[in-house]
Amino acid sequence: LGFQLIGEGKPYIKSPADSSWSGISLPWMSHGYELTMTPLHTLTLYNAIANNGRMIQPILVKSVMSTDKTIKTFETRVINKKICSQITLNKVREMLEGVVERGTAQNINDSYYKIAGKTGTAKHVKNGRYINKYYTSFAGYFPADNPKYSCIVVIDNPKKFRIYGSDVSAPVFKNIADKIYALDVELNDPFEGQEVVEGVFPVIRAGEHEDLSLICNTIGISNHLDEDSEWVKAKINNNSIDWSKLDTKDTVVPDVRGMTLRDALYLLENKNLKVSYSGSGRVTQQSVLPGSNINNANEINLTLG
Repeated sequence: LGFQLIGEGKPYIKSPADSSWSGISLPWMSHGYELTMTPLHTLTLYNAIANNGRMIQPILVKSVMSTDKTIKTFETRVINKKICSQITLNKVREMLEGVVERGTAQNINDSYYKIAGKTGTAKHVKNGRYINKYYTSFAGYFPADNPKYSCIVVIDNPKKFRIYGSDVSAPVFKNIADKIYALDVELNDPFEGQEVVEGVFPVIRAGEHEDLSLICNTIGISNHLDEDSEWVKAKINNNSIDWSKLDTKDTVVPDVRGMTLRDALYLLENKNLKVSYSGSGRVTQQSVLPGSNINNANEINLTLG
């Protein structure tokens, strides 16, 4: 890779010419054994899959500066323009999405954005023999349908009885991805499907159904709720508003985007979350992704606008 730090590991992929090659080498290699690969090389491969087959050299430093003068700049390079055929690439991406949707990483499946990746559990090698200590990993990218970020998490020798990639590394990957997704405004439209038509609809986004419905009925806007719910989100449908149910279960962080600060505080503080906020108006961003496990969140920051 020509990485920017001294000590880059060199991958080793066995060939039939090697003295240690045996009749079971090929099937073992398909599971990740009888070869060595650094996390950085693995991530570069997954990044290429996310990047439509184009493998890019990873870099850490873009430029070196002294006071306000740029001494040297660095640019990444293309290692491989296409790592495989488009047919193979499509199959691989479909399988990586399947791992999260119905495979070993179902525990990090998300309804707000798609993750693609693969769990990994590999034994340590000591004195040329495999021992009962493990590296657990999860490598992947997100959002799977339009990738922007790739990431790998490797945990060395996890303890107790949960030692697999799905138990240990995948949840860490999910926490990182959730934080990035929640803070990257380019990745999600907090008011998707809720465009305001100038001069026709008031700024009705989300909140308590009884209050919002009363407002609509008072000013003569047709509005409909298919499923009974106390908390709702608005979606314009021709000349009326359809209310959709908000998930406010005790176990998850609710989606408060589009709500007034009063409604957002009521929902969040009743779940024992410490809330901070900035700006004025309605909630446009929340630092903890909607649908996240409430037990993993103590504080949440709201941005109003």
